[in-house]
Amino acid sequence: MKSPTEMIVKIIGNLANNPISNSVLKISGKLVHVETNNRTLKSGGIPIVLTASAIEMSDFNLNPFIAFSGGFPLGIFPKFLLRKKLYPNTPFNGDGTAKFAPYGLRKVEALLMEEFGEENVVTTHPDNLHRFIGPKTKIVGISTMDPLGIGFVSRTYTSILGLNGKPTTLIEFENLLSNPALRKYRPKIIVGGSGAWQISSMNMHDELGIDTILIGQAEHSVVEIFRKVMNDEKVKKVITMLSPKGKEIPIIKKPSIYGTVEITRGCSRGCSFCSPSTRRWYSFPLEHILKEVELNAKSGTRVIILQTDDIFLYRSKQNFIPNREAIVELIQNVNKIEGIEYIQIAHASLAPIVYDRKIVEEIAPILVEKSIWNCNGNHCASIEVGIETGSVRLMEKHMKGKMLPYEPEQWQDIVVQSIGVLNDNNIYPLATLILGLPGEQREDVLDTTELLDRLKGAKIFYVPLLFTSEEESVLKGQTHKNLKDLDELQWNILSRCWRHNIDTWKPEINTIVMFSSLLLYPYFKWRHGKKIFKPFMEFSGLSRKLGSKRQPQPQ
Repeated sequence: MKSPTEMIVKIIGNLANNPISNSVLKISGKLVHVETNNRTLKSGGIPIVLTASAIEMSDFNLNPFIAFSGGFPLGIFPKFLLRKKLYPNTPFNGDGTAKFAPYGLRKVEALLMEEFGEENVVTTHPDNLHRFIGPKTKIVGISTMDPLGIGFVSRTYTSILGLNGKPTTLIEFENLLSNPALRKYRPKIIVGGSGAWQISSMNMHDELGIDTILIGQAEHSVVEIFRKVMNDEKVKKVITMLSPKGKEIPIIKKPSIYGTVEITRGCSRGCSFCSPSTRRWYSFPLEHILKEVELNAKSGTRVIILQTDDIFLYRSKQNFIPNREAIVELIQNVNKIEGIEYIQIAHASLAPIVYDRKIVEEIAPILVEKSIWNCNGNHCASIEVGIETGSVRLMEKHMKGKMLPYEPEQWQDIVVQSIGVLNDNNIYPLATLILGLPGEQREDVLDTTELLDRLKGAKIFYVPLLFTSEEESVLKGQTHKNLKDLDELQWNILSRCWRHNIDTWKPEINTIVMFSSLLLYPYFKWRHGKKIFKPFMEFSGLSRKLGSKRQPQPQ
């Protein structure tokens, strides 16, 4: 008999086959990247080598939404199998450099190449570090998003599933840091990226052998820091970098994973739990954006992800009024670039959809036509949105800006109407909910339950999350919400969301889920207590099945 962990991993794999994964919505069989030759480079080492862990140098078979699984402890599976099936390598250039790399790493690379010369800076996959690290190497810069597996998604589902062991992101991060070339030549190791705070908050830099951790956005400060290290000057163990101005942010010189191109940075809506809300909001000029799109297209990628924390902030007007003309112009111009087969917008807020539904109506035909996904044989698009709560009180307390230009009291109506507009235009969003926001009370959870009732039948993929206190957010001093602290109502939110996901996107696995739930219930009861009984019945489908049998039959 399989262990609970193996069974759980199999179930979550099935559940992940949703409208933003490649089972229900199947990715076209066309190649997304162009392979190149792989020759050995003879060198005494490059002064500055940039990299990221194997899991962050992968495009997860062109599925950015399933990358969250990297936060799970998957040590029961051989690493070679995970690298082959879950996060395979993207192609290398003939000289061993990375053909595609994380977008943030490409930004840093562009700045360092301007300062130190292109011949002195290289970006590579960790498997190829031995080709570039040598006696001449002074710095190895590492970008990381979730090195310890304690981000919102990974922390939530590792604890819910009761999986033990190190998250895969940490395993691959440690593998990178234990690379023989690093141990042999001992260059200075500098770690940055959106997940660097995890290492400093856990005080693990010495244990991991990291010389310096960089917190925050890189563009203003990173060149000066690297210059000091190159000159053998002493720098602090942890450095919080200053926010850049828009003109300091360069155009990337080489292609990014997923064809990522930033269209806005930061978010001025001010959600207290979200790190982008603390960053200066900036819309990039159209010319800047199109240059990066063209670079990616000419370099072999056929997909473009337009990175933004809210598409409707792009060149928005006063009081968060969306700029329909600018958004439509942007999407139309990206669509015109030769070689781009797929376009994906990263995030959107909901209130602007209600304010001006014509924006969605005008861009949806392009997004659906150029979507990676198809649902039951028909093209459809997806985008990530944040519902977070059904509570007006929590909305006003933690995320009042989400509602602008409306008032918090209208939140539930705005959510229902905006999801309706998206669905009417064949856009089926991934929607996050947050359990355990600071100050959350029973009434707030009931409000969220009410909102789920109102959204019954909508084409959404829910991702409920435990509140996680991020270092760069306003709530950085708050305590994480732990699973043991959830009550039955909060567990019910979790079960209802995943029941909806199964019914909407993968109903054919209902029987598997039901029987697996029966087998796994004793394990989950042991892990989480009696309070999970009703939520577990809801998730498994047993409560509905038993309830239907008890209904009086017509005579």
